[in-house]
Amino acid sequence: WSNPLIFSKFNSKIYYEIKEEGGDLVKKEDFLQFEPDDASKMGINGKQVFFTKRINGKTTHNKLSEEEIERINEQNDGKKDEQDDLFIQFKTLQKHQNNNQHRPNNNTKRKKSKKKKKRKAKPIAKLIFLVIIFIGIIIFAMISPMFNIKKIEVIGNEKLSSDTIISLSGVSEGKNIFRISKKDITKKIKEDSYINSVSIKRKIPSTLEITVKERKKVYQIKVINSYVYLDYQGYILEVSAKDGKVPIIEGLTTEHNTLLNGKRVNNDDIEALETILKITDIAKSTNILKLINKIKVQNEEYILELQKENKTVYLGKDLDLTNKIVYLKAIIKAEKGKKGIIFLNGDLNNGFKPFFREEIEKKEEKKTEGKE
Repeated sequence: WSNPLIFSKFNSKIYYEIKEEGGDLVKKEDFLQFEPDDASKMGINGKQVFFTKRINGKTTHNKLSEEEIERINEQNDGKKDEQDDLFIQFKTLQKHQNNNQHRPNNNTKRKKSKKKKKRKAKPIAKLIFLVIIFIGIIIFAMISPMFNIKKIEVIGNEKLSSDTIISLSGVSEGKNIFRISKKDITKKIKEDSYINSVSIKRKIPSTLEITVKERKKVYQIKVINSYVYLDYQGYILEVSAKDGKVPIIEGLTTEHNTLLNGKRVNNDDIEALETILKITDIAKSTNILKLINKIKVQNEEYILELQKENKTVYLGKDLDLTNKIVYLKAIIKAEKGKKGIIFLNGDLNNGFKPFFREEIEKKEEKKTEGKE
């Protein structure tokens, strides 16, 4: 539309005409007539008169001055017949308005595109800013003397001294607390067979905390003149010339030349140790563990040696162990001071009754025979 779109008020009715480039009026059937109230709904308020221009696809609305309004009224004064030929193109206007809303021009598209780009750029800029700050903090932490180690604490150790564990770790005071590798420290400390687990904690700004869980010797294997200490899982802790003051295990099938620190007994012996652990746990709960100095595995049966009581116990297979240990304690008390064998290798649920058979020394037997 190159010519203006004129609004004016005639005889209490509001009209406007739309002229094409040639100046011809739009056909009558394309127009609708509406009252002032209808016009007010469209934003035309009473005496207010507007003209609309559409240039390069862009629509502008401007208010006419009072002089222009009077001039238009004078031009149309006495031309009622002509006025009646003017109709309101309400639908056409609505159509153009809808088209303007749903078909934004290139400038609008560019503006929206710029806004979208700005919206996308903001989170990216924030992320880059946060990354830069994070990197700066890391660099500061790794070069600042504020974070040099001044104290190393060791927790949970009993067998190994704190100095030994610190030496194993390879960490020394004065080293930056963030430049150490927890994984490397853990690996170095666990090289000692007595260490079961390690936990490393940095206590900012300058303290390193090392928490260890040690393995404990609970059994030993006698090999010639040496003792091989084992924990309850069958890990070999140490080979020593000293008696470890724990029960000796006999009958294991692991080759003696493979009993090295940090290694473990074979799978068959691990299963046997699981049963031995049950026996020793029950004996401990009944306060007779200290009497057991040797446990022998033979054909899947277990034999206990009670050196202080001068008694050997045939425990049998790993069945009904709790009742067997209870009977054992009762027999030890009843046969106190006597040397002999205690038989617990029967089925207690099928009428077997544990018993004690005393052993008489051969010298005493010969003296008795000579008197007779």
